[in-house]
Amino acid sequence: MLVVATALACAAGTVAVAAPAHAAAWKDIPGAALNYNGSLDRVDFGAKNAGWAVGAAGNLFGPQAKIARWNGSSWVADTSPAAFTPTDVAVAGADKAWIIGYSLFGTTSLHWNGTKWNQVAYPLVGFPTAVSAAPDGTAYSIAGIDAAAGGPSAILRWTGSGWVDPQVPLPPSSSITAVDVRSKNDVWLAGTTSSAGTSVTGLVMHWNGTSWKRIDVPGNMGVPAYQGTLHRIVVNSPTNVYVLRVRQNAQITNAILRYDGTSWKTINTPLNAAGIGLSSDGGDGVVMLPITTGDKSQYMHYNGTSWTTLNGPARSGTVQATDADPRPGTTAIVSVGTASTPDKKSPFIEYFS
Repeated sequence: MLVVATALACAAGTVAVAAPAHAAAWKDIPGAALNYNGSLDRVDFGAKNAGWAVGAAGNLFGPQAKIARWNGSSWVADTSPAAFTPTDVAVAGADKAWIIGYSLFGTTSLHWNGTKWNQVAYPLVGFPTAVSAAPDGTAYSIAGIDAAAGGPSAILRWTGSGWVDPQVPLPPSSSITAVDVRSKNDVWLAGTTSSAGTSVTGLVMHWNGTSWKRIDVPGNMGVPAYQGTLHRIVVNSPTNVYVLRVRQNAQITNAILRYDGTSWKTINTPLNAAGIGLSSDGGDGVVMLPITTGDKSQYMHYNGTSWTTLNGPARSGTVQATDADPRPGTTAIVSVGTASTPDKKSPFIEYFS
């Protein structure tokens, strides 16, 4: 499971990209909820003052779920009812949120009801990798056996009390690796398919409230076992959709692919940087989080026309931002990550406005 969780980042390669001097716009947001030795891996906002970030401390044999909640003025720690390692969080609003993850005993899922976190069953269908929710309370999650290698995957939909299989009509030999939910009638999935077994191509599925539509992504993604992956999907609107392509071992470029409702455009990343995170910028563009090896986080912003690269504040150790999300009702973007030294992992939250 740990290998699956890190395969995309490690296999994609490492690149350092110079940042301009005005990168100080990304600021550190300290908080008592971050005072632990561990990681902070995912963040999501459903409303201006409804946001959560999740990470982990401990180890595989004694995992500690770390949950930080934005209360409108600061980040405070929430208590998890289960010992596990979170892999993602999704927020619909102040009274609806979800966390997925795993432990030695299997898969784990938490649901926030507006007052507390409750543990709910998550079907043992694979390694829980992603969860996404819309303001109307619609939520989907995906799980896989080996997402990095295009292994089997599963899709789950929240019913209001548990997770069920929504029976998405995928073509044979498909692997879903990304999800973005905008409403109950607007759900997007991304992944790869290899129906012939000899070449891999990109695949997007869209639910319009009535049926699933298959949208093929042009271009070769490699061959099975030596393929790229569509790691994230970000839907700003039905005519402004981005997917993050990570080349891994395939002979392709790292890129973001943009869909305008009719056709796709390939936008190569600066210096062929490999992305491990992609989020909306709150407008028409996206923010990509590249793999870094230095003492500052790095953010590559594509505004729909061109790229700009910025850095966060300097920290001790090797710094990696792993997820970001725009804060609704503001012009801000919130990111999370971890600064690692040989003897400690220090979680952080950064803020751009």
